[in-house]
Amino acid sequence: MGVDRKLVTGGHVITMDEEWGELPEGAVLIEDDRIVAVTGRAEEFDGVDAERVDAAGGTVLPGLIDSHRHTWLSLLRGVSADQSLVEFLATTFHGTGALLGADELGIASTVGALDALDSGITTVLDCCDCVDSPAHADAAVTALRAAGIRFVYAYGMQEYDVRPPAFTSHAQRLADARRVREEHFPSDAGPGRMAMLYGDFGLSPFADTAAEIRTADELGILGASHTGAATGSVLLRGLRELDDHGLLRPGHLHIHCPALTDREWRLLAGSGGRVSIAPETEMQMGMGRPPFRAALDHGLAPAISTDIVCVGSGDLFAQMRLALQMQRCLDHEVTHRSGAVPLSVGLGVRSALTWATRNGADALGLGSQIGSLTVGKKADLVVVAPRMDLVRPSHRAGTVVLHSSAADVRTVLVDGRYRKRDGRLVGQDLAAVRRRANSALDRLESAARAVPAPGPAGLGDWFARAERAASVHFAQAYTDGPGPAATAHGEPV
Repeated sequence: MGVDRKLVTGGHVITMDEEWGELPEGAVLIEDDRIVAVTGRAEEFDGVDAERVDAAGGTVLPGLIDSHRHTWLSLLRGVSADQSLVEFLATTFHGTGALLGADELGIASTVGALDALDSGITTVLDCCDCVDSPAHADAAVTALRAAGIRFVYAYGMQEYDVRPPAFTSHAQRLADARRVREEHFPSDAGPGRMAMLYGDFGLSPFADTAAEIRTADELGILGASHTGAATGSVLLRGLRELDDHGLLRPGHLHIHCPALTDREWRLLAGSGGRVSIAPETEMQMGMGRPPFRAALDHGLAPAISTDIVCVGSGDLFAQMRLALQMQRCLDHEVTHRSGAVPLSVGLGVRSALTWATRNGADALGLGSQIGSLTVGKKADLVVVAPRMDLVRPSHRAGTVVLHSSAADVRTVLVDGRYRKRDGRLVGQDLAAVRRRANSALDRLESAARAVPAPGPAGLGDWFARAERAASVHFAQAYTDGPGPAATAHGEPV
């Protein structure tokens, strides 16, 4: 079999590589699944035998990286548009999690992956916190592979009120995670990898959380958690307790984080942890201010994510735009409070592009493979071109971040293979996907109507019980003393 060569030419190349920068008349040569050459003079490749990928009038970028997305909720677009975090957790999240069958989760994962590819996202961390049975895990992984996206499948340890339950103990869930690693991810080669999404800190007994972290270590996979996502609450905290027991691992991906104190940020940064921020859900749901500035001030490189289409956009361009302008506004407010007028804008559009490319790759432990158009890296690439191409962009990166949407994504390559071409997804029977997805949604909506919705008093009671449980579970960390790390630090607990 011969070498599959593609030459991407005719566009303005933003490599996100510190050495190459931007190439106004650049070209990228691909062989099979790798980038083999990048140049600022496209004529250097005139004699190369390769398929031409026409990027004329467009901007060539590394594939975008969504560092936190729940594809299992992809059927419920917009259903939580007016919900707070408490409302969402008590109704949509726990309600759907208890009702979703394995086949329905599979089609939801398909919809989520294709939605991502359509908007130029070539890699996603799929936070699958709806593993109600082994079949649910199998369906999700199978669907992601068939969609053709690069993915990190985060096996979730969340429990729902499923009747009858497929898992009757925490140990069974851990055993199934080991099975998934062995059967679906025997190596880390290929476009799919495995991770573990830990049970929400505080809602699980501390011993269960410790067992999850140690199992992720044993399996050699990325560990991720929703951390500090509820400002004003004890829920989803526990960094001190984890640190006191030596359980804050390098590479641990902490998602959200708006509620963290300065001490907790120092613990996270000092442990070698990483951060993924989901601006739209954090702003709507009352989680707190998306903590880009806090992460940057503590020397961290934040990644950005879409989270759930139940609330906001699955388009990472929208998240970049919202995040950048929000943080600029907050930064300007500091100047305003001093009685002055801002004379410059601190964060640039390339900062937002970095959040969605290189930082996302590093957050997933894939920085050596993706995140920039660099020789030797995987051929994950997108071409973005304005639909109304009446005048050329005056600022390429600015146009990409502040003016683009999924509709402007002309071409998507993953591992050098077309996933979107001439503005349309390829290799998928979209009509069949649509039929399956709407049929699954019909069933879900019918089942949900039979579940009584809690009123405001019921929501308050539900959240109060959750907080009390968290206080108990965090206290369990010190049942047998302060923990080995706390003793070594010599700090009060």
